[in-house]
Amino acid sequence: MKRLQKASLIVEMIDKMKERDGWAGETHLHKCLFFLQEMRGIPTDYEFQIYHYGPFSFNLSDEIVQLKGDKIIIPYPRPYPYAPSLACSESSQILREYFPKTLERYAEDITFVAKHFGNLNATELSKLATAYYFILKDQFVNDDEDIAKKVNHAVHYISVPDAKEATRTIRRIANSNKNFIYVGSNPASGGVVCN
Repeated sequence: MKRLQKASLIVEMIDKMKERDGWAGETHLHKCLFFLQEMRGIPTDYEFQIYHYGPFSFNLSDEIVQLKGDKIIIPYPRPYPYAPSLACSESSQILREYFPKTLERYAEDITFVAKHFGNLNATELSKLATAYYFILKDQFVNDDEDIAKKVNHAVHYISVPDAKEATRTIRRIANSNKNFIYVGSNPASGGVVCN
């Protein structure tokens, strides 16, 4: 997928998160795009790794900086001590007009991610995304307790009981309507569906 096509998905995701009264901060956007790519199989090809708040993509972070520089997305200030959320500028609409087929093709996927994750806070998203990351990474580990321990080890502020509950929740979401748990890496790279 080309850069501007991906950018059109980013701005659409921000708007859908806001429609759900979501915060739509950068952490939230990272997690929602992680789910869009890994759970729904959208070929954005962002490279996610575990960081302070769970799955994080440095190349997505660079893209967000570029979109801010281009004034496609703008920071929306929040009261101290909260980080700003993101909003789409008027020029984001022009960007979307160039990619109607891309947005139409992935509209259901974006709506699904926004519905399930768009209004969650950063901590809730981190729990679910980190659990899903380890479910995908450790494809032969089916025990929720083992996944929870990996989550706790990687992101220390997530307790094992909270991680276990997040693992159960994300499995339930992943095994629902048109969602998958993939064996291997990104489904776009040819992973095998095992739902």
